[in-house]
Amino acid sequence: MAPLVNPATAKLTAVIPAGAEPTAGKPVPAKSVVAKPAAAKAAPAKPAPEKALAAKAAPAKAPPAKAPPAAKPIAAKVAAAKAVPAEPARVHLDTPAKIRPIEQAVGVSSDAVARRTGKSWAQWFALLDAAGAAELDHKGIVAVLAQRHGVGPWWQQMVTVAYEQARGKNGNQAADDGFQVDVVKTLELPLAKLYRFWSEPAERNKWLADDRFSIHKATASKSIRARWGRGASRIDVDFCEKGPSQSQVTVQHNRIETSDAAEQMKAYWAKKINALEAMITRA
Repeated sequence: MAPLVNPATAKLTAVIPAGAEPTAGKPVPAKSVVAKPAAAKAAPAKPAPEKALAAKAAPAKAPPAKAPPAAKPIAAKVAAAKAVPAEPARVHLDTPAKIRPIEQAVGVSSDAVARRTGKSWAQWFALLDAAGAAELDHKGIVAVLAQRHGVGPWWQQMVTVAYEQARGKNGNQAADDGFQVDVVKTLELPLAKLYRFWSEPAERNKWLADDRFSIHKATASKSIRARWGRGASRIDVDFCEKGPSQSQVTVQHNRIETSDAAEQMKAYWAKKINALEAMITRA
């Protein structure tokens, strides 16, 4: 039997389900309550340390550039370059070379003989030289013109006489000087010493070792007259004093048969004068 409870002193104990709020009086059935999340308040950003900011602010460094691959040697595939000899130093002459063509022989111009025979004087002389006419007599030269070149009787004689005069075969001077080359150069050398470099074979062979140059007349410290080879070509060398230690030489190469030969001799004498000047400079 249940014990008796005094209603005046008894306390009412209510059982409240979990999550329900207690109220005075009658108990209220519990309602499920959905908790509303509190709005998150943005906390003020704390200043980052200077070093950290600097690290973040710095732009990203570009990755180091890769070195290009080393070029493969190609020497094996390329032909070895041929060594080019150095061009000799140019000699500065006092005056440019002068070249004069063969204009006339035996009183007939080169144009006139070319119109009548088809060849100029220079061309006829070159052909006869090639045929060995320098060693032939008058009849032999006429035969060459008649048999090899079909020249008529009158022009056979004219061309033969002109050739004999040009080559000095009949004892007369040539009727014309052919092509002519002049070279003038002032050198830092006393006149007497410059003359010895031309007149004395031992001194001349140091810079002009050429058997074609053959002296037949010389005047001390003034001039030299020389033959050139076996033909009619002649060389005049004149000397002039310009000061106690300075002198001038003029080389005139006469009776050169063709313009091509004249150009060759112009280059030849420029080269030889250059060699003479170089030797003087070294001394």
